[in-house]
Amino acid sequence: MPASPPHPAPTLYESWEALADGLHVQRLALHLPQLRNQTTAINAGASAVAEMTSGALAARPAALSDSQATALVEAADLSAWVNLPTEHGTPVATTSPLASTAEQVEALLLDGVSDETLRAAVRAVSAASAWWVGAFAAIRHLGVHHARLTPIEVDDRVSLDTLRAAVRVVALGTAQRILVHHLRHGSTDEAVQLAYCRAVTEGIVTEPGLPALLEELGELRLVDLVCTSIPWRGRFMKYAGGTGAGQVE
Repeated sequence: MPASPPHPAPTLYESWEALADGLHVQRLALHLPQLRNQTTAINAGASAVAEMTSGALAARPAALSDSQATALVEAADLSAWVNLPTEHGTPVATTSPLASTAEQVEALLLDGVSDETLRAAVRAVSAASAWWVGAFAAIRHLGVHHARLTPIEVDDRVSLDTLRAAVRVVALGTAQRILVHHLRHGSTDEAVQLAYCRAVTEGIVTEPGLPALLEELGELRLVDLVCTSIPWRGRFMKYAGGTGAGQVE
């Protein structure tokens, strides 16, 4: 029986993407006790972020129940991205105030797409994007400034609009990864190709405002989450320069 052909070695870009994925998961694992403390019944009403409570920001998204969509998410290396929010999200009665932004990204990209498996996968990674931004925002005051590495002042709050802008970027990036994988593995659906083109176009339109958004976010975990999400000239600048983020942890 002939041996299976070897998988091609990942490109440097793909390796950096995997490194960024791992860094986000590591940061969550390191700070789960602080996140849980921030979102407990006692503290969930505390305004860790201007205009919103921590408990709502880290609200648990709906679990992905479609097995084919789950396989697509896994094939795109986004299983942890989707599974960790459903495992560690807070079971609050209301949805996250950031969820609607993720839904808007999904609606924008998937206009005209009829593939329900693809739609479910994009919906899942987009909803998870809102959770990751919300969870890191809930512990933002415990972090450091992304450039100066000085502690964030407790009263240095970030607005809900800024977080929504962050969710839009992150959801665009994860949705694009699902679309890329789907197209690379045989899809010839013109509607999916148009969805991918929309994702690329939105990324290009978004890029000029990214430096200002990153400064508004300020905190290291949030900045790295956003800046490594979509293809842009500053995406892996730290890795390329040999100053990988994560050294603080």
